[in-house]
Amino acid sequence: MGSNLKMINNIKIGIKIATLNLDLIPDIYENRNIIDFIEIILTPEFTSKDIDFIKILELPYVIHIPNSNFGIDFGNIEKNLNNVRYIDKINRFKNSLIPLCYIVHPESRDVDLSIKNIKKLDVKPVAIENMPFKSIVKGELVGYDPDSLMKFFQCINDLEFCFDINHAIKTAISKKIDYLAFIKKFLRFKQPKIFHISGGKLNIEIDEHLHLFEGDYDVSKIKELMLKHNDIIYLTFETPRNNETRIADDLRNIKYFMKS
Repeated sequence: MGSNLKMINNIKIGIKIATLNLDLIPDIYENRNIIDFIEIILTPEFTSKDIDFIKILELPYVIHIPNSNFGIDFGNIEKNLNNVRYIDKINRFKNSLIPLCYIVHPESRDVDLSIKNIKKLDVKPVAIENMPFKSIVKGELVGYDPDSLMKFFQCINDLEFCFDINHAIKTAISKKIDYLAFIKKFLRFKQPKIFHISGGKLNIEIDEHLHLFEGDYDVSKIKELMLKHNDIIYLTFETPRNNETRIADDLRNIKYFMKS
């Protein structure tokens, strides 16, 4: 399968794991002809052993700072004790890790608090990820379009951009605008350091992470827009995985994307 997957040389393929499933690394290594980097959610419970394991990885890696699913929300004062504890913890290992970037969510509620917390991160480079407009829990999120992200880039030096295509499409659905035009608007706003992709339905506003082949998105047109914009594209697949079959689902989605 691998021989047909790397026809587009300027797309660097990544798959997403967490410190809870570092056991998938051997499977990833076996597919290094397809997979170029690893994106790792450094969960709040991460240990020094996890750091020691990550820093000797044989592939480039990205560190994803956990979101509200893990009790972290940089814009939520009610979760700020968790936020500060996590920030202090990750800062202690700043000299141990050399990722392509650290990805952070602006998340919910208070833009100023979110900016304050991101500034406390003593790691580099930091890339902020755009959010969907609607939260999967309730209410609205911050940083869902270029206008609402602008303040982050104005206030935080050297901030990079993680462009989550699925989040952009979900926002376009909420705002009742053409999702491909909205993707173009994001690409004009800021060149992404890294992209995220997953599948979804065009009649559902809240975030989904479906297989690319079971969603409604025009994957071919999305890929075309990406290729027109960046010389080198780091693309993380955030599609579902049946852990019993290891990374077979990831490879299936990568194959679908490359052939679209």
